[in-house]
Formats: sequence, C-alpha cells, structure tokens
Amino acid sequence: MNIHVMAKDTLEAQGIRWMIESHLPGIQLTVWDSLEEFSRAVQNERPDLVILDMDGWMKSSEGFCELLQRYKIRWLGLSSERIFQTAYRALRFRAEDVLFRPISPDDLKKQIQQIRYQTRNDHNFFSNQTGDKVDTYTIDYPDLFLLDKNRSYPITMVAFLTPNPETLPFVYDALQRYSFPGKHKLFALSDFILCVQENEKIESIREVYHSFLSRWKERMDEPLAIVINIDSSRGSLKKTYQQTRQLTKRVFFEGYDIILEENKQLAPLEMDPFLTPLEQRQWIEMLETRNIKAIREWVELEFLTYDRPYPDPELVRIRLTSVLAQIRRHMKAYNLQSILLEASYHEVFKQIVHQSVIYQIVQEFLTFIQRLLLQVQEQIQDGPRTLVERVQEMIESNYWDAGWNLAACAEGLRMNKSTLSRRFSAESGQTFRTHLHQVRIREAKRLLQETDISLDEVARLIGYAHQTYFNAKFKQYVGSTPLAFRTGVKR
Repeated sequence: MNIHVMAKDTLEAQGIRWMIESHLPGIQLTVWDSLEEFSRAVQNERPDLVILDMDGWMKSSEGFCELLQRYKIRWLGLSSERIFQTAYRALRFRAEDVLFRPISPDDLKKQIQQIRYQTRNDHNFFSNQTGDKVDTYTIDYPDLFLLDKNRSYPITMVAFLTPNPETLPFVYDALQRYSFPGKHKLFALSDFILCVQENEKIESIREVYHSFLSRWKERMDEPLAIVINIDSSRGSLKKTYQQTRQLTKRVFFEGYDIILEENKQLAPLEMDPFLTPLEQRQWIEMLETRNIKAIREWVELEFLTYDRPYPDPELVRIRLTSVLAQIRRHMKAYNLQSILLEASYHEVFKQIVHQSVIYQIVQEFLTFIQRLLLQVQEQIQDGPRTLVERVQEMIESNYWDAGWNLAACAEGLRMNKSTLSRRFSAESGQTFRTHLHQVRIREAKRLLQETDISLDEVARLIGYAHQTYFNAKFKQYVGSTPLAFRTGVKR
C-alpha cells in the first residue's frame, strides 16, 4: 500500500512514519513538505491513501482535495481543531475521516487497515457478475418504484433520515466511505438515503449500524435516525421498499439519534383525527378559563403517549389542526389580532404540517397557547389578586420552561427581583424556588403515573434540562428516585 503524507511539521511526520511502519507491514510511505510538490507527486504516482494536515486550510487546499476526488484517491485528515468547519470540509471533499490531535496510534492503524480493506473490495453494489444470483437484473431505482419481480435471496433495507433535507448529501457521502459487510447499494431519495444489502446475521447488522451512528454523532451536530427492515420474504424490492417507507413514520413518534429495527409489519392504528363535540366543548371551557394546566395535561396525554402500533402521522397532524381551529375561534372571540400573535399562529401551523417529530410540535404548540392566554389575561381583569396568587399562576404557566426563573417572573410582573423574592417568601411561607420545584415535581409524579415516556423526556417536560438534576430533586421532595416511584405505583 502506497501512502503520501503532508504533516504539520517534521516532528509529526516522523511520528506518523514510526506509527505506521512499526505497526503495519507492506506500507510504502512518502512525506512531503509543500502542497505544490505534494500535488505533483499525487498526480504522477496515484497513491492508495493521502494523509493531509487540515489546520493550514487555504483555497489551494480545496483545489488539492478536488484533485483527489477527480483521481478517486482516498484521503485522511489531521487537525487540532475539533470544530464543525473541520468536519464540514472533510465531508464536503469526501475524506475517509478526520483524526484529531493528539493522534492515537491505534486510531491511525485502524483507519489504514480499514482503507486497505476497502481498496481491495471496491465493488460495493449488487451485481450478478459472479453468477451466484439467479436474478437477471441489477438492483436500480426502477426496482424500488416500478417492478414487482420477486427475488431469490433475502435482503436488509435500511433508511437514513435527518430532520433537515440539506444534511442528506453529507449522510450519502459518509455512507459511501463507510465499510459495510457484503454487497450493498445506496439510493439517494428526496427525504432519506436508502441502503439495500444482502442479508447478514442480525447481530452483525446491529453492530454495523450502531457503529455508523456513533461515528456520525461524534463528527456531525445533526440528528440521524436509522430504520432497519430485515426482509426474508423474497418478495419484490418494490414491496419491501414500500414497507420500509411505512416504517420510517415511526421516527415521528420516537425521534432521532436512534436505530429502529423491524422484521415484521404492523398495521397503523386507526383513529378519528377530528375532535368530537364533547372534546370541542372541553377545549372551549379550558380556553375560556385560561386553564393552562388542564390544556397541558390534555395535549400531553393525547399526543405524547402513543404506543406501537402507531397511527399514521398525517392523521395526528390533522388532529392537531383540529385543536388549532378551536384556538383560532378563541382568538377571534377576543379580537386577538396583533401582528406578532398572527405570526406565531402561522408558525405553529407550519410546525404542525412540516415538523418531523411530534414531541417538538407539542412544545411549540404549548408555548403558543401560553403566550395567547397571557395576552387574554392582560385584556381581561378578574379583579384584584394577591402577589402570591399572581406568582403561583405564573409558575403554573411557565414551570415547564427550563430557562424560566425568578428574574423572568419579576420581569413579567414588572417588579424588582429582590422585592418579589422577599415578599413572596414572607406572604406564602416558602421561597419562590421551593414552590417552583414543588410544582415541577408534582407534574413529574403525574407523568410517571399516567405515561410510559422515558425519564429523560419527563425531566424535559417539567423544566429540568438534565435528568441527573431532576433525579436529585425528585428524591429530595418525594423520598425515592423517579424510577422507583414509577415502579411502585404501577405494581
């Protein structure tokens, strides 16, 4: 294997030479001092691998990387800057990976071994050149969308999804550089990247895709979901693709940065997406009384407690717009037509239609309702209230926001923070912070009793940014951990 290196300095070049030659036999390594000499050598000799320092990145570096792409030469980046720009450049110019200083000999050895393996097995797509397959066609896009021909071998079909479609080219590039076992082919679609590969043992499949997801999360600050459909039916690729697309809808309910695995099909849960007359009446009453607590409980119970089999996400979106219609009537009834409120309303509608995860939709939805009801409250005077009552109302409306605190409450009441703290403690007999924690823990107990959502989600829903802190506060006020509490009440 022929490797060319352009390191940061002579000392690093010597270290790389020692790491490679002392661990990997059969390597011919050449070190260069300037990018110009480096470029000429690469064009003349066409090495198997180029190792390039990325810290001195200039316009000429981009030209050199374009040269590597043109000659299909694999390259590995070195950098001291663990930042997004470094990862972006590596992905843009199709680096195999980036090693960050201090460089680990084991990491460098592993990368070179993997690249050496890839150069020997560079035919990474299905074909029938060996004559092992009975099928007479090569897998291509028409097989996914048009043809219904059964195949003679089992396959695994894997979809890679991100909430931002602009990230898909980076996913595709990362997959092209990744070393998958067996034969496979990638398909770039409008809303996800699809990988079709020969069936492997399920343990091997899990290991491969968990490894890919871990590497992706280390290098890119972008969510990614991987949906695995193991199909041994030997039916048509078109049918398997349709099943896989149906499975991708689970991401709407389960979110990103996870691997969803399926080897059997479940029919979607049937549901009526429209509010019943009784539900419409309930919403009218909750909005009229400005009962943000009841609204939050209704929305969370309705939209955050789905279990498999899930309904079709589009039906859930329709149900959300049915609720939004009730809110629109309330806005008209109270003549709430400010420019900011209208903009917020249309933003929520857009989130319902386009947002890819139900949890994020619900958070935007509840934030908008809270803002709306506060404006109604400003327009309608219910008579004089004590300071404690006003603070308690604001806590009930804002406890779920991890960034909301005494200063925000004081600003909302147009008071000095110290004055508010002193008066609330004197009049209520407890501190503002204690009451805020009590409300949050009360809501945590309700969610633990009534839902099966994860402890991390419970913490976020009640206003704690970190589960560890939530666990500590829950034990302080309840006397047991959240997990022990949930286990005890559900026996």
